[in-house]
Formats: sequence, C-alpha cells, structure tokens
Amino acid sequence: MTRHSRRDALKLFGAGAAAFSCAPCLRANVESISISEKDRYFPLSRVRLGAGPFLDAQRLDEAYLLKLEPDRMLHNFRVNAGLAPRAPVYGGWESVEPWIEIRCHGHTLGHYLTAVSCMYESTGDMRFAERVDYIVAELAECQAKTGGWLTAFPDGVVPLTDSLAGKPFPGVPWYTTHKVLAGLRDAYKHRGSKPALDALVRFTQWIHDACRNVSDETMQAMLDREHGGMNEVLADASVLTRNEELMRLAERFSHRALLDPLSGRVDTLDGLHANTQIPKVVGFARIAEYTASPRYSIASDYFWQTVTATRSYVTGGHGDGEHFFPRNEFKKRLESGKTMETCCTHNMLRLTRVLHARNSFSKYIDYFERALFNGILASQDPATGMMTYFQSTRPGYVRLYHTPFDSFWCCTGSGLENHARYGEAIYARNEDENELVVNLFIASTLDWRERGITVKQETRFPDADSTRLTFTLQRPQSFVLSIRDPDWCKGLRLWVNGREVRSKQSLGYRQISRRFKSGDVVDIRMPMTLRTEPLPNAPEQVALVYGPIVLAGRFGTDGLTPGSQLIVNERESGNMLQADVKVPRWTKPLPELVANTARTSAERLEFRITGFEGITAIDLLPWFRLTHERYNLYWTVQNSSSLAP
Repeated sequence: MTRHSRRDALKLFGAGAAAFSCAPCLRANVESISISEKDRYFPLSRVRLGAGPFLDAQRLDEAYLLKLEPDRMLHNFRVNAGLAPRAPVYGGWESVEPWIEIRCHGHTLGHYLTAVSCMYESTGDMRFAERVDYIVAELAECQAKTGGWLTAFPDGVVPLTDSLAGKPFPGVPWYTTHKVLAGLRDAYKHRGSKPALDALVRFTQWIHDACRNVSDETMQAMLDREHGGMNEVLADASVLTRNEELMRLAERFSHRALLDPLSGRVDTLDGLHANTQIPKVVGFARIAEYTASPRYSIASDYFWQTVTATRSYVTGGHGDGEHFFPRNEFKKRLESGKTMETCCTHNMLRLTRVLHARNSFSKYIDYFERALFNGILASQDPATGMMTYFQSTRPGYVRLYHTPFDSFWCCTGSGLENHARYGEAIYARNEDENELVVNLFIASTLDWRERGITVKQETRFPDADSTRLTFTLQRPQSFVLSIRDPDWCKGLRLWVNGREVRSKQSLGYRQISRRFKSGDVVDIRMPMTLRTEPLPNAPEQVALVYGPIVLAGRFGTDGLTPGSQLIVNERESGNMLQADVKVPRWTKPLPELVANTARTSAERLEFRITGFEGITAIDLLPWFRLTHERYNLYWTVQNSSSLAP
C-alpha cells in the first residue's frame, strides 16, 4: 500500500478505519516498558475501564483523537525538513497570530503522539497503533533530512540554536521540544515502537552535541524561559538507552533558580508561572528516582507538599492567570476568570504519581483522586469532548472549551493525554512484599497475568459509597491486598465473601493478608460525609465537599446557547459570557450550612441547600458535572464569628 493511500485513508475516514503497517514495533501485543525499576504501577494494557464517568470520558477522547489528521500536525515538520507537506497545517497555536511568537508550533503533535500511544495501550484498538506508526515514520523521514532535530517552528531550528548561543530567541522553543521528545518516548513506552526509540536517540544526541560547548552560565540563563520537562525526558532517555551522558545533560537542564530554594525547603513561588515550574519538578523527581540524589528528592517533595497543602483550591487546582500568587490573596483571586489552569493539574498528577511510586503513602493518592475527579474529569465537555484551559472560580461563571480544529492550546494537548491514561494509577503492586494495591475506586478490570490473577472492580462511586472486588485466580495464592483508606472516609469497612473482617493499617492503607482463591469477593464500604473546606487564608469563604467530590451551586443557563462555550482564543476567558448572577451569602452559623444541605437523589449526587436569605433553595451538583450551567464554588459566610477554628 502506498504512502499516499495511507495518508488519504487517515484523512478520509478521520476515524482511523484504514489498516496499514508502517514501522516495525517491539511487540504485536503492547506491553508497557517500565522506565524505572521502582515503577510499581501496572501497565495501561493490564487495566480496562468499566462502565462509569471515566469510560465515558475516554470514549469521547477516542472519537476526538481519531478525527484529528496527523498530516496536518506534521505539516511544518516536513516543511522544515525540506519535504513537501501532505496537508494544510492546523490553525490556532499551531500557525496563527497572536500565538506565533510563543513558538509552540508542533507541541500538539507531541501531545497527540503520547495520547494515541496511551490510548492504544488502554484499549488495544489498532487504529491508535497505526497512528503512532505513521507519525513516527514521518518524523524519521524528517530526521533523515535534518540530521536529527525535529521542529515545526516557522524559523526552523534557529530558536534552539540561538538559545544555546546565548542570543535572544522567541517564545518557548524548548517547551515544545519537550513535547516532541515525550511523544517519542511514549510511543516506545506504550506502543513498543522501536523506530520511536531510534528517533528519540537521534534527537537527544543532536541536543547533547549542541549543548557540548555551552557554558553552565548560558544554560541556566536559557532555562529562565519556560522549557517544559526537558530534564525529565532526558533522564528517561538516559535510562532507556543506558546513556549516562544524557543523565548528566538532564541535570544541566535542571533550573537551579528553582532547584536551589526548593532543596533548601524555601518557597519562592509567588509570581512564578505555574506550569513552567511543575514540569521542572517532575524532572527533579525523576532524577531523584534514578540517582537517589537527596537534593532532587527534597526539592520535589517540598514543592508537592507546598502546592497541595497551601496553594491549591478545593478541587486540587491552583493559580490565577497561569501564575502562583501570594497565599494571602486567595479571596481576592476568586473573582478571576482565569484560575485553575488545566495543564497545571495534569502535571501535578504526573508529579504525584512519581512521588507515590517512591513512597507509597496514601496522602499522594488522596490528592490524586481529588484532582482527578474535580480537575481532570471536570475538564472535558461531555457534549463535544473538548477541554478547558481554565476552570474559573468566579461566582456565576461557566466553563469554556477549545474548538475542535482552531485552538490547540497547551491544555488541548495535555487534555488529549488525560483521558487516555485513566487506568495508570488505579492499581499498583509490590512484588517484594507480595502485595496488590487498590488506590482508586473506579470501575475496572485488572489483569495481573504474571500471577494468573484477574480482579474486577464494580462500583458506582462516587454516586454510591461502596465498591466490590471479584477475584479470578488460576490457582489459590497468598498475598496482601492493600486498599486505600481515604482521608475523607471515617470508618471504612471490609467484607470477604460476605463476612466482615478486620484489617491492619499501613501508610494509610487497610491490609488483608490471606490465601485468595477464584471466586473470592471483597466488598468495601467507604462512607462519605458532607463537610465544608475553607479557602486558604480566607476562612469566611467555604466550599462544600462530599467525600472527595466538590459540590457547586447551580445558577442556570442565562446567556448560554449551544456551542457558545467553545472558544478559539483562550485569552478571552473571563471576558465573554458574563452575567449578573447574584450569589447569596450564608448569614447563619457555619455548621448550619451543612445541616441545611440534604441529598435529594439516592441514585446520583444531587443536593439542595435551604436557609439562604431571600432564596428558597439552591441545588448542588458535583463540580465535574456542572458543565453547561453557571455555578458557584465557594460560599461567603457572613457571620464570621461563627466560623469553626
């Protein structure tokens, strides 16, 4: 089959119906390649989602991934390699003003390559494998012309070479380079594509050679500009290729202006661009994992603790206008239309997963769960599959989503990945301690094939406060089953085959040690209660939370029409679809806010508050389900003397 017919098939069908074979892969049946020996998570190929909100979100993402045309994302890569493009370039951040100067051209292809690689592993659908193989082959063809580098910038490789020469350079070219490198890494890691590893090696070798004579002073000055997780992907490439020089290069790409204060447990984050910092810290955590460096370990731990404990909203998101702000300004920032950038939550989850693999404390998954439900699941439009840039805390505002083919924000790219990798943290294992770990209560099936064990988790969580694990074993086996005891749950209970059992506590997990046999059933009950959580440093502003699920008030659809929440320019966030929404204050003692809130549906999380002055009642839904309505997240408690300590 000719390349022309493959290309035409991808474009014509959009749904990826064409079957073609492009680049040879390491294995026909995908198996995740563990970069780190400390990676205790099961490969995406071993976990299949069951019916529920996460499977719904994954399927929407599948459909969108298959509508996107690889040749349009490859356009500028081919042009820069002196090759004729096969399709017109996409718009938005990929080619159109006012975004040209940020030099993000090509970032979408990197995210897309990661997303289709993960989606292939998550589903086994060969259409995604075919996308991976096609893109990798095209990039390899470009590399044959360039000598190794891969860019889609309008000025070719110049932004990279100028930055290394200490010259002025436009935009964030290393940020985009990280996305391309990460896409190649993930095509190898999740698809098993050997040509992707070859392309990764060739590009990292070009970078290594280009940096050879660059002074540390020039490198550090260059790193003042956003550069994604270059240290992370170079550290991963070092381990994949057993090339120690790349680990040293990863350390050279580690920004000491952030590393030094964090490793000294000093918070200097005020005013810094949030999504510039988080990928650096993911890199710190990776380097710590590979090298056991205390400096990098302390920096990544301290950053995570600082952001999650003191700089985050109730949903697990943070920031305003993409930046960290002084911790005493949360109240002032509530009115912003640009709080809680979705990319930041995406990268905080990546950091959390690395830290949990290193130290299996339940606190990491407590945050992961909160941000997954209230940040990532909430980021997708259930009508179109499009994703948010910001999730504004402004009272009475709405969610805004990208358009399918004319936006391509950074959060579009990370959003493509988010819904392809929901299976990555549900389960873990500790072979040394003969342990199976259940981190998250998400309907799914685990295939622990090395042990001949299948676990089916059935749940309607969070609409129901229980989950059931059914075991199928090829032979009876003894092992420890560890189930996370969430911080929001008071009184988790366990039954084995209908009989309630006692369990040990360890690092925030409840452990059952027994000889399991096929047909065993473990039932878990994790009661959820309603509570208030104050805004950091503003106790007169409180959110309502049920278990890990943030609830928001429903304030109607005034000014909203079908499609009005899809926008091209993310910079218009907060300027459009405004409405004069009157959000009442709570004038009674704070405990009465919870007491006057009642669940109104046994099947779904739906609540109603009564007792506001001048309003009969306000209905509440989970934040992640309030997608096409105006909302309120934090409630003002007027009687501050009634606040709980």
